[in-house]
Amino acid sequence: MRVFLAIEFTEEVKEYLYKIQQIVKNHSSAGNFTSKENFHLTLRFIGEVKEHELNKLKEIINYISLNREIFQIVFKELGEFPRKNKKIIWIGLQQNKELDLLYSNLEDRLEFYEYPKEERKFVPHITLGREIILTEEFNNIKNSIEIDKVKMTVNKISIMESTRKNGQLTYIPIYVKQFNSKC
Repeated sequence: MRVFLAIEFTEEVKEYLYKIQQIVKNHSSAGNFTSKENFHLTLRFIGEVKEHELNKLKEIINYISLNREIFQIVFKELGEFPRKNKKIIWIGLQQNKELDLLYSNLEDRLEFYEYPKEERKFVPHITLGREIILTEEFNNIKNSIEIDKVKMTVNKISIMESTRKNGQLTYIPIYVKQFNSKC
């Protein structure tokens, strides 16, 4: 199975992201847009795993969730990763020490279990769409969309399976570990 580690979003946050996505979609001639149900924050893509590896990943998130307090993330701005004439469009987050620490602890624990360290810098973002061809300049779109400083409480980490159901890409939580309830 193909898995990644993520922070799942509430339905209210998914609805907010969907509204922003629709504005981007209205300024696009093509693109592969994330379904509303699949909005999440990827902490680490793992890839194909066997059952025994899944148990290792459960141990890892159990360990990093131990004594972890809940925290808040805040949405900040629309961003892009250019890919030739197409783009990945995303919403980024405000700088967050707790999120950075969670990611760092996760990377350290993954390395302890012999997963190679991620080579790219951690840029926390929520992908709205891939392979997007915009009908106007990105900065014009970015400036026309006001990103509310929406806050969301992060109180768990999930192992998500990426699979296809009826031809549709679907992300399914297969193991969820709650943090402490303090804030």
